[in-house]
Formats: sequence, structure tokens, C-alpha cells
Amino acid sequence: MKKWRLGSVAALLLGGFVLGPGTVQAQEPVTRVLPNQGGAMEGHTPRGFRGMGTGLFVGDNLNPGFPNGDGVQIFLTFDLRGLPDGEVRSAVLRAGSPRIQGNPFRDLGVLRGEEIRYRRFSPALWDKAPRGAGCIFAESRAGPFACDLTEAVQRSRADGYAYAQFRLRLDKAGDGDGRPDMVMFFKSNSNANEPGIFELTVEIMPAEAN
Repeated sequence: MKKWRLGSVAALLLGGFVLGPGTVQAQEPVTRVLPNQGGAMEGHTPRGFRGMGTGLFVGDNLNPGFPNGDGVQIFLTFDLRGLPDGEVRSAVLRAGSPRIQGNPFRDLGVLRGEEIRYRRFSPALWDKAPRGAGCIFAESRAGPFACDLTEAVQRSRADGYAYAQFRLRLDKAGDGDGRPDMVMFFKSNSNANEPGIFELTVEIMPAEAN
């Protein structure tokens, strides 16, 4: 019987592909789409005082009982624990078209995404400082409502932190005119936070097997 030695003579046939001596199969990136958590780790807080709610909206004069000019901001959590090992090549936060009330982009500025971390969603987050990574999520009602937050996901993975967490807020907390200027993200009920209202699309180059 003729014997074949790996790495010598001709080639090795594997899975229908012919690999020559010393050839290494190229790794292909893996893409995962993660929904927002949709539960107790998310919601909104006012920007001028302590408080919290379940809806995912940003802007000013959300409630007639709020002080005029005090806006609200969104907090989001994505669970990274199901991702494969490897290098995070990109991570893009996006959402479908929101409902717009008033003129939030004209009156309150750009909608920004910021990296943030918290163990529990609570009223104490209203003035929490961001960690560093940031992006412009939208500049007008036409969108697109998306931006790159790769650095934040890379940092969470490097630190062994189970989540990627973000805050969305407009440049100004309010304009003081007494009228609502809101960007609202929801499926059917504006006060119901559900998984999938926001998505985080992560591309990973898998670690090579030993």
C-alpha cells in the first residue's frame, strides 16, 4: 500500500479543497446581531434630576410634571457572552426609524451614543460620566440611526465585562420653550421596552484553534 506523508509529495485533499504543502485555510469573520436586553437593565432617566422610566426615548418636556428644560436620555445593554472568541473587527449600533415629536435635532442638537457601564439601572445614572468611546447616532430626523461603537465592545471583551452598554442623548437637555422635542424608539407601546428595538451588529475574526 502506498503511504502518504503530510507536507510532502503532492497535496492533501480535505473537504473538497486541495491544499498544497504549507497552505493555511483562511479564517472567515463571523457576524452576530445582538438585540438590546429589553428588560430591567435599560430605560430612560431625566438629565436634570434623579428619576427613571422604562421607555426608550430622548429629548425634552417628556412629562408636563418635569421642570421645563429638563430632558431625558436612553440607557441600553447588550449581552456579549454568546459571542465566539476572537478579535472584534467592528460593532455597529442601529435602530429602525423612530417616532419624532417636535424638532429635537433643530432645537437640541445631535443624538450621540456613548460608552457607559453600570451594574444596575437606577435613578443614580442621570449624571454618570461616560467611559470614552462615542459616536454620532443621528443628526436629523432622516437618520440614519446607526453608528460605530467598536472600541466600546473591544474594551468590554478585553476587560472580561459581560455587556456592552451605551447611553443615547442629545447635545442639549432642553430648550426651555415648554414644548416636547422627542425621539422615541418602540415597537407598539412607547412605554414598553422590548428586545430588538436596537441591534448591535458585531463582526469577529475567530481565534485560531490550537
